[in-house]
Amino acid sequence: MSRFRLAIGLHNHQPIGNFDFVFEQAHQQAYRPFLDLLSRHPRISISLHQSGILWDWQEKHQPEYLEQVKRMVVEHQLELLTGGFYEPILTSIPERDLHGQIALLTRYLEKHFGRLPHGLWLTERVWEPHLPKVLARSGVTFLPVDDTHFIFAGLEHPQLTGPFVTEFEGYSVKLLPIQKRLRYLIPFGKVEDVITELRRQAEQDPGGVAVYADDGEKFGVWPNTYKHCYEDGWLYRFFEALERNADWLEVVPLGVAASMHPVGRVYLPSASYEEMGHWALPTPAFIQYEQFERQLAETNQADQYGRFVRAGHWRGFLSKYDESNLMHKKMLQLSDRLAEYESRHPEQANALAEIRDRLYASQCNCPYWHGVFGGLYLPHIRQAVYSAMIDAEAKLRALSGATGVTVSVLDLDIDHTNEILVESPAYSALFKPDSGGMLIDLSLSKHAFNLTDTLMRRREGYHRKLAQAHLGNAGDATASIHDLVISKEPGLEKRLVEDTYLKRCFIDHFLPESSSVDEFTMAKSDELGDFVQGQYQYETEQRGVVTLFRNGTVRNGDRRHAVRIIKSFLCDPVTERIDVTYALSTTDHSEFNCRFAIENNFTFQAGHADDRYLLIDSQRPHESFLDTVGAHSESHRITMVDEWRGLAVAVSAQVSAEIWHHPIYTVSLSEGGFEKVYQGSTLVHLYALNLSSQPTRLTLTLLAGTIAQVNSTPDIRSSVGSA
Repeated sequence: MSRFRLAIGLHNHQPIGNFDFVFEQAHQQAYRPFLDLLSRHPRISISLHQSGILWDWQEKHQPEYLEQVKRMVVEHQLELLTGGFYEPILTSIPERDLHGQIALLTRYLEKHFGRLPHGLWLTERVWEPHLPKVLARSGVTFLPVDDTHFIFAGLEHPQLTGPFVTEFEGYSVKLLPIQKRLRYLIPFGKVEDVITELRRQAEQDPGGVAVYADDGEKFGVWPNTYKHCYEDGWLYRFFEALERNADWLEVVPLGVAASMHPVGRVYLPSASYEEMGHWALPTPAFIQYEQFERQLAETNQADQYGRFVRAGHWRGFLSKYDESNLMHKKMLQLSDRLAEYESRHPEQANALAEIRDRLYASQCNCPYWHGVFGGLYLPHIRQAVYSAMIDAEAKLRALSGATGVTVSVLDLDIDHTNEILVESPAYSALFKPDSGGMLIDLSLSKHAFNLTDTLMRRREGYHRKLAQAHLGNAGDATASIHDLVISKEPGLEKRLVEDTYLKRCFIDHFLPESSSVDEFTMAKSDELGDFVQGQYQYETEQRGVVTLFRNGTVRNGDRRHAVRIIKSFLCDPVTERIDVTYALSTTDHSEFNCRFAIENNFTFQAGHADDRYLLIDSQRPHESFLDTVGAHSESHRITMVDEWRGLAVAVSAQVSAEIWHHPIYTVSLSEGGFEKVYQGSTLVHLYALNLSSQPTRLTLTLLAGTIAQVNSTPDIRSSVGSA
């Protein structure tokens, strides 16, 4: 007599750039204890997927774990799954990289464990209809995806009793529907409720299978789950209950479930798990979707009509967050460059392999999106992706023998307007004429560091819950991470600020006389000009000169003055130095007084650390942490110093100015609750000017690099000049 089957898959992952203590904590509290406990129940076999990032770390720091996995593979207690080595969203990277990422992890598993995997873990279960072809061509025969995908295709839960076949252009794979109900019950429900649910399904379909596949971090890393799963014994009781019911219930890896006779054929729409679709929505739609779901639940219509409710799609993050899109498009450009260079120089395969590995690392999915997990809001994860990208770009440039400075006009962020890319052996600088003529990206090649990797402050849909959040720990140990409303510190609601523009460099403001640094910090200063996000025209020269200019208007009382701004950037071909010259004038023959401010934003990631601080005119002020708010009159130069990295960045002006600085703090929701995150510092040079038809000139210098390099460059001081 056949038994009902429970197919279990576990997915373990840590992103590149995560702190070593986080890897260690996750290993000690989730990955290792889970396998230790599982090994004491040899009749239970499951599938295990780990990202190559995690395998690499464990091989270096916990090699006995790999030996344990190998033993359990030989004993048929573990089946290993492949995937993208650096855990990319497969549909977000070029197909050539998709095949390469899967091949890299497949070879790793075959080398270390002697098994050729045929099942795949689909990162964040982001599915698009063309995937069967590319997966099949990478040797994949089956994969688990959420039951949500099937429900969106019009199927109903009682139909999801086994594997389904899908295809694209004749290439087929088998799909296993992961049950959302089991994802929420395990390990947050009572063990007896899990068994009751499985028995109910077995009675309806004795020869069927229930699929559970989810994050391994749920078993020890998520709030209070180590105590719940191990100290309080939930996981022990769960395994014991599975064995006690072995007369009707067999626990199998996903590959066994995939080998069952297909239930039918299915064609799934583009989808991910349900929560991901919600997170990907723009904020107004996020709130409306949440309200509609609540309305369905309160009127008992969710079961009947919920399957017709669709949220967003993973790619929505690329339109929701400009910072994510820029990172993504820089990655695509790097991939194209590498592929093009490789096609011309196949003899350099060994050198290119190292560059390709850095490209693959930059495709790690985590900082490209944001949900309950920090993702985009975590600066160290973003910076790790950028670091890999910058390192690959620098190595490829060196391999090609490129020297000096090059200027390119291209639509890098794919918005049908051009950007200007300046590259040298020392840095790359990206200007965006249609968005205030900003410098939106400054990456230091020799240091593999992105100085402008800041994040603008936004209103998120979940901010409405901040008022209901309670302080402290997770409280209910059995609550799902999606249901927790916790605040890590009081007063976070006061830090909710909404910026209207990217927090990058050389942003041109006209401010009222009454504006203060405190108002500017909270984005409450009135903007009198239309330059911040205005369209600038541009001219370029191959010797590293980029000139941006705009005719706009500035309010002064009841009158609007026609004002022209010309800002010219001279990019040094050898050092990380950019000289910037401003010329401001009226074009309507008028004359008026104004406050003109030049805003720059940089990051060294830690806002309140002893080894990261500010200098004003080379002196350390009383309050010098990067997260301090300050105003300094009659000053020329402000410097951000990072002793930990040995780096510094300074903006130095010929003409004395009032200098403001303030931190950029976002409030985001993570698995640990609401938290503030330092995203960088805003530096402002503020001038009191009298504008007329005669251009007023201001000269600034942006310096970056080692602390010694930046500090050794003297200030150049003079008065406001006219021509």
